[in-house]
Amino acid sequence: MIPRHLTLRLLTLMAAAATSTNLLVAQSAVTAPATAPAEEVFTLDKLDVSDVPIEQNIMPTSRPINSVYGDSRSILDTPRNVTIISREQLDAISIQDVRDFSKLTSSSYTQTNFGAPSNPTIRGQFADLFQNGMRRVVTSNGNGLPLNFNSVESVGINKGPATVVQGASFYVGGAADLTTKRPTFDRAKGSVSVTAGSFEQRRWTADYNVPISDKTAVRFSYSGEDSESYYENGHKRTQALYGALTFKPTDTYELFLNSEIFYADYVENFGINRVTQDLIDNGTYVTGINNNPAVLSGSGIPGGAAAPISGGSQNAGNVVSGFPFTNRILTDGTTQLSRRSRLIKPGDNSIGRSANFQAIQTLKVNPDFDIVNNTYFIYIKRDTESSYYYSEIVDPAWSFENRTEFRIRADKHTINTGLAFRYQEVKAYNHFFFEPASVWDLTRSRADIDASRSANFPGFGAFEVPGYPGRFAVAGTVEGDTNDSSLFSVGPFIQDNIKVTDKLALDLGARADFVQAESEDPFAREVATTLPFLGPPASYDDTSILANLNGSVTYAITEKLKAYLTYNYSENYGGAVGNGGGIKPNSTNGDFRQPSTLWELGVKQSLLNDKLFIGAALFSQKRVATQLDGSSRNFNYEGFEIEFNYQPNKNFYATFSYSYLDASSDRPQFDVGNVAFYDGVGDPADPASYAPHPDNVRFFQVDNGTGKYRIQGLPRNLWSALATYKWDSGFGV
Repeated sequence: MIPRHLTLRLLTLMAAAATSTNLLVAQSAVTAPATAPAEEVFTLDKLDVSDVPIEQNIMPTSRPINSVYGDSRSILDTPRNVTIISREQLDAISIQDVRDFSKLTSSSYTQTNFGAPSNPTIRGQFADLFQNGMRRVVTSNGNGLPLNFNSVESVGINKGPATVVQGASFYVGGAADLTTKRPTFDRAKGSVSVTAGSFEQRRWTADYNVPISDKTAVRFSYSGEDSESYYENGHKRTQALYGALTFKPTDTYELFLNSEIFYADYVENFGINRVTQDLIDNGTYVTGINNNPAVLSGSGIPGGAAAPISGGSQNAGNVVSGFPFTNRILTDGTTQLSRRSRLIKPGDNSIGRSANFQAIQTLKVNPDFDIVNNTYFIYIKRDTESSYYYSEIVDPAWSFENRTEFRIRADKHTINTGLAFRYQEVKAYNHFFFEPASVWDLTRSRADIDASRSANFPGFGAFEVPGYPGRFAVAGTVEGDTNDSSLFSVGPFIQDNIKVTDKLALDLGARADFVQAESEDPFAREVATTLPFLGPPASYDDTSILANLNGSVTYAITEKLKAYLTYNYSENYGGAVGNGGGIKPNSTNGDFRQPSTLWELGVKQSLLNDKLFIGAALFSQKRVATQLDGSSRNFNYEGFEIEFNYQPNKNFYATFSYSYLDASSDRPQFDVGNVAFYDGVGDPADPASYAPHPDNVRFFQVDNGTGKYRIQGLPRNLWSALATYKWDSGFGV
């Protein structure tokens, strides 16, 4: 006989299904052991009806993390500052861009980056972009195609350089790991969505999941967009199709396949030129147009009187690249400029295509031994031309990476060891040597913004791009970012998590990437023929060994309160700084191997039965990075981060984050400085004699008394907060 209190508990739990309650109770009565002692009581686990479904759960403690060290572990046991952005949060604030990450995590303020950032900025530096643990992009300055967030289930934001599992990178600020959608075996289901908003925002998505059998399930997601922009002459038109398959033939083996094809026609948002503090604060814009002297045809050498200015023309005929002569702007006052204004000619745009494929195989040899093989391939082709002037052609870039991990769990050790290899090729044609951005007056006709009209265009060292009539790029011998390059690396690694005592744990990791990098100038023949005085065309061919070491101590003050100290040293790629990525043909070995050193001290606590999570970290990172002119700079990043996540039930959650960042360099960063403003004081033919003008001042701020140069474009203080309430009906605010 079942005790009375147990029967009442069952009846209470099953009240929502009264029809089946009697059946369940009857079955329980029939199957209960007839010989059970009368006093025997069966205790059931408590069922909390307010528990949050995993797809709606925003708590970082609700999911294991494997994007940092490879092995699955709790965020409390991960000695790095990590933020998990769930699908619920992605939908709640409609994340469409990596810049939106700053709304949900600390230290992730991403600059506009030529108007098309494909990688986030974390702790003031470009960060990696992963897909299910594998590197997704091949550029080296974070610029590229928009992302299709419709294929993403959650995002892990890892602060600091990659660990030994991921190895060397162009990026050391951190990583955003996109966990893509997976099929489920529960039932066939689907969803559609349509978004419409001001400034002709139009987006639509469709998602469908179906189990084919008890061993195979598939899922497809489609998204499209045809939007205009708040900013003038802007648009974004995309099409993306994502597909995934999960195959589980046995309890010990799983194959997960996913693939995406993506097309984008978009306008990069280059912003406003002639930036002064008055423009930033009050929208006050300096007006005036170029009045360079006449130029001896084809020579780039000024000669004769100043060219006449008439009809509001931008006088593109005499514009020069800025090397060795500076463009002269005759100012004629100031005016208020709409924040919607942009340095762009109507019709300028970017076209991009990409395709990727991933296969993840997991074999459970026994309960304490897993083998995971992760294979990732991505292909990218991009074309950007902006008349002010910037040109980039990536035709194409592709990367193939494979990593095998042996995950071993023993008494005191959790070991992740294995081997990774990667191969990439990039063919990039860049032209920013002739980029007199501040020549153009945005209060005049945008149709007159066209550097190609100049008698001096395309400038020194530029040649026509094969297969692209009328398009030019500067030889890699001259500016280094036009390249035809390849990179092959092999990296054995080992990461060991050691349980020293019940409270003390160590993480120790090591990796060596054996890298063979080659690069040549696609215009080598043209350089040798027309510019022989430069010497042999630039090329690079070298083998390097890049080290990656880390060590952490984690101490459990209580079961739900843990502190850690982490050290990470890594040597990383020093690639071409241009948007196409690849390896500079005029690199040196010192430029290629760029070290980074990180110290991080943190504390994490889970409270209120895992309904409140608090994480905080102090960090200091030093690194070396190549600049646009090919030189190297030493950078220093120091800061503090704190984050709160609170979700008491399935209806309400809130997040808050704050970060302080002090980012500096030992020398000014490279600046073109190819425009000078003439206020009528000095010799019009000698820009060096001009009276100081606010727009001639470069934004290289030196901290008083320190001698450090603050890195421009980064806020020292960053706050973000989000709160949402959703009724059971699904409507929320």
